[in-house]
Amino acid sequence: MEHRAFSRRRLLAVGLAAGVSLRAVGRGTRTDSPPVALEDPLTGRKMERLTDPALGLRLPHHSERILDDRSNTLYMAGGAAGEFHLYEYDLRRERLTQVSEGSGLLSHSATLDSRGRTLYYIQGNQLLRDGKTLQEIPSGWMATGALTISDDGALAAWIEMREGDERADAVEQFARHPRCRLQLAPTNGGAVKTLAEEDNWLSTPRFRPGGGEILYAHEGPWGEVAGRLQLISATGGSARSLRERQGDEQIGGEQWSADGSRIWFVHFPNDTLRGATARTIDVEGAERTISPCSAFGWFQVNSDASAMVGASKRPSGPNIYVLFPQLQREITLCEHGWSGKGDPVAGSAHIDPEAATPGPILSRNSQWVYFTSAREGAPAVYRMKIEDLVSET
Repeated sequence: MEHRAFSRRRLLAVGLAAGVSLRAVGRGTRTDSPPVALEDPLTGRKMERLTDPALGLRLPHHSERILDDRSNTLYMAGGAAGEFHLYEYDLRRERLTQVSEGSGLLSHSATLDSRGRTLYYIQGNQLLRDGKTLQEIPSGWMATGALTISDDGALAAWIEMREGDERADAVEQFARHPRCRLQLAPTNGGAVKTLAEEDNWLSTPRFRPGGGEILYAHEGPWGEVAGRLQLISATGGSARSLRERQGDEQIGGEQWSADGSRIWFVHFPNDTLRGATARTIDVEGAERTISPCSAFGWFQVNSDASAMVGASKRPSGPNIYVLFPQLQREITLCEHGWSGKGDPVAGSAHIDPEAATPGPILSRNSQWVYFTSAREGAPAVYRMKIEDLVSET
């Protein structure tokens, strides 16, 4: 993957600049956050900003469950008093509630169970469920922030990296060949099992919907990773690569289809980001090109695959689009403005390139798009209604 999109996520445990605050700090603290109506200057479409840019809030990782099925509650992360916290945004009451406290939050780990009732996340090398510790990361290892929960809520899987192997720069991290392992444990607090351990940078584990397998990624600059898509059984055994890189091509992020029959990903012929296509691959390696797309660096497909929302990585067109795969038609929704330059991390010399990555997600009924943008100077969370474009699911 292009290295700017994958800095070390543990940098997100550090807070924002001094003076930026949600005032009170503590789990359960509530703050009103009424939406602000805006019009996109590129398309003229109406949108709403849900959070004040002064708060520096952004969505966690777009491939996790961060919006409940009824689209009443959205989870986001941001800084207050020099620390990062998770917040629950009540879309009906237009109110933020702090749901984590303390230091060391890995905000990209936040994910709901399939029912949208229980929140899991990693903080201070602990796996937590609704703020209570389920697992401790053992000495000599550190969690990377990559966490996923099975559909039935019975299992959790996450990535650990050997302490000392972490690098702040993504290119250096890839070249380091860090020792990483994929861990699995019951959410009732049972014993931890190591499913895979190798000297490669691992990321984004995802349970197969309705199945007993886990998809995870060999991470790194897109043009360097030989076999990004790895599949392993949750019962153990050897992992297998679903697809090896060919020539100068680059393979982007990945997402299971709703029925678990295939995996969506974005393919780039080379590093120019031109000629990108949305594709699928099944667990036997059968690949299919679905549609051209506008260099989606982040995307999400809805439940019936009738629409895909994606955000372009190309600096000449930093926009969010809705793609209709069956029609091979794309419509521009708005600008997201991500420059790849990132925002400074308070208290350090680090720049966090992920702070304002758009990471668009769809509501379960496909009527809303939520995304992060620094279009007004600092990261904030936005949404746009698209019921005029996409049929309800």
